[in-house]
Amino acid sequence: MSRFSRDQYDISDDEEDYPQEEPFYFSDKYLYDYQWYHENFPVEWAVCPKDGTGPGQCENCAEYGCINGVFIGYCANCAIYDYEGSRGRGFIDVGKEHDDATVYPSIFDTYLKDVDIHAIVGVDMSMPYDYQIDNPDIFETRPCDIDQSEITVEDIYGNFPEDNGEQIEPNVLDCHFEGGYNDM
Repeated sequence: MSRFSRDQYDISDDEEDYPQEEPFYFSDKYLYDYQWYHENFPVEWAVCPKDGTGPGQCENCAEYGCINGVFIGYCANCAIYDYEGSRGRGFIDVGKEHDDATVYPSIFDTYLKDVDIHAIVGVDMSMPYDYQIDNPDIFETRPCDIDQSEITVEDIYGNFPEDNGEQIEPNVLDCHFEGGYNDM
């Protein structure tokens, strides 16, 4: 039996030789390398970050540079010390740009100009994608029109069937089967 040899198959250890992933665009954002980015965030920056920067490699970027799981900009440390302001001033808190670094351009004057960061909606990863795409209104947040203090059990579950005008409670003969077990 022969052993596997890298020399035998021309396999490279150089990541530059790997196939390049393409961003997946959805709504007002794109997915690249398991991270959602705002649609205005430059794709070149998402594809080629410096080592140790960005939401996948820097905890501060992931914490302060994301709104609802969508990356909009680097933390102040990465923006100032790694990129020397070429990618903005950086964030010192969620949605709050570093205001002492005014020598550098604000991302709100460049690629996020006229973008309301409070309107950025994330993607709920617990739902299947086809459900999200078929039901885009689930991403909208709106105030509840119903006074929830007035909701009754009957509003949620409906009334039990009536017999001779009296309400009948469910019994063991009205079994409910779900998830592979008998729920009586």
